[in-house]
Amino acid sequence: MEAPPGFWQRDAAHGPLPRTPMTNSLLPEDDGLVAASEDFGLILTPRVTDIGGWFYGSIEAVGGPAGAAPPPGWLLPILLRLSPDARRRLRRCREVVRTGHAERVVDRWYAEQQPVFRERIHRLRDTDLPAADNLPELLAEAKALCHDGVHAHFPVIMAHVAGVGELGVICQRLLGWDQREVMALLAGLSSKTTEPLDALAEDDTVFLREYGFRSLILEVAEPTLGEMPGLTRRLLRKSGDDGALSRQREEKVAAARKLLHGADRTAFDRALAIATKAYPAREDNVFYCMDGPVGIARRVVVEAGRRLTERDQLDECDDVFFVEIDEVIAALTDRRDLRPVVKENRALHQLMLANPGPPTYGKDPGPPPSTRWLPAGIRDFTEAVAWGINEILQQNLSVRTAEPQNQVLTGTPASKGRYRGEVRVVVGEPDFDRLRKGDVLVCPSTRPSWSVLFPLMGAIVTDSGGALSHPAIIAREYGIPAVVAMGNATTVLHDGQTVVVDGDRGTVEIV
Repeated sequence: MEAPPGFWQRDAAHGPLPRTPMTNSLLPEDDGLVAASEDFGLILTPRVTDIGGWFYGSIEAVGGPAGAAPPPGWLLPILLRLSPDARRRLRRCREVVRTGHAERVVDRWYAEQQPVFRERIHRLRDTDLPAADNLPELLAEAKALCHDGVHAHFPVIMAHVAGVGELGVICQRLLGWDQREVMALLAGLSSKTTEPLDALAEDDTVFLREYGFRSLILEVAEPTLGEMPGLTRRLLRKSGDDGALSRQREEKVAAARKLLHGADRTAFDRALAIATKAYPAREDNVFYCMDGPVGIARRVVVEAGRRLTERDQLDECDDVFFVEIDEVIAALTDRRDLRPVVKENRALHQLMLANPGPPTYGKDPGPPPSTRWLPAGIRDFTEAVAWGINEILQQNLSVRTAEPQNQVLTGTPASKGRYRGEVRVVVGEPDFDRLRKGDVLVCPSTRPSWSVLFPLMGAIVTDSGGALSHPAIIAREYGIPAVVAMGNATTVLHDGQTVVVDGDRGTVEIV
């Protein structure tokens, strides 16, 4: 194993454990990130890769060698002009700003793309797989659904980041507000977060049909929500005043507008309008482009594993996850023996699990260069995207490993409130049944599909993520205190400990 050039940081929020070969063959996330970065004209491109089986992220400067130290800000425009690729990105960025591209991406998602993904998911969901005589074609369809989902996912994420980031930068610049106050302007808008439990309260059959196919983690080898009926029976409909968040949001907006006048208020109102549209699109898009396709692909892959086991090409059904999708499609036709491939890949997977990679690889190049020398429109857009990405990942804090020096742990405040309760460390889906009502959930991170668990919790604490991460968004929708980006919560805290979680200060006190 060799790490690629550059500086790479572990991304536990999107890859808490090594993925199986099947999942890797279904999710070309780096391709999707690069394509979306080009579409939005970003001069700094987010990248992801697998190093030793573990998920890592990096930021790559357009036109520069990987891992190079950032140039001084005054030199940045000159270097950008010297690179043909960078000049093309700058032209695209001007067009993105001029045409309101981010808002149009969100509009297109709701009007055109979401209905198509919903129909494709439902078609595979409703197929009688044991009776199907075209399983290779169905596997190819599931693969295409996942690949298309990845490429439809990241443009919406970029629009979400740019839209909310613009509001964040304006509030910081004009009002001196931090991320907590910015998020208060948007809390309660992510309807897809609470929608599944609303459906469960009405009819559990409808709930399982409409939401049970979702993957709980981006890993096709793990069971979907519908395969855990014991969990769904324990879930409760969200409690409390459904209108409280709306009233609090309106009060916060009114407070901001009261402090602003003239052009400043106009700029704030414009940014708020865009962020209000972009903020809920993220959870909705993840449902149909990532969690839904992976969960549906699991159904088809499991059926393929069953048939290959019956034909003595695999020893057991679950072996199918240690083969790539194209190998399974071919084996259904040519009857090749997949057991040697499975044996090697299973051994490699166990080796990865036993040897977690370090928090980082490569030399930290330091903070990104100053944008003050860039043209105004490009500068403002770049700052907005940087603000949004930082509030999703909080990378520097999320990879901390040092033991705390006292009984108070610090992280990033994500959802207000204060709660005292017992710790329950949940690393993944197999631990869900251990959750008891009122527990403080401590985990690496969460997926949007974990939202059904939140009514059981008193508070949530995560290793990774920022104020725009999935656990932060979901916690705000349910009014649960949350502290994220602690880096070492799952190793420092233990089941049964009593802690006080302060979502306003971003602290966890061990009692």
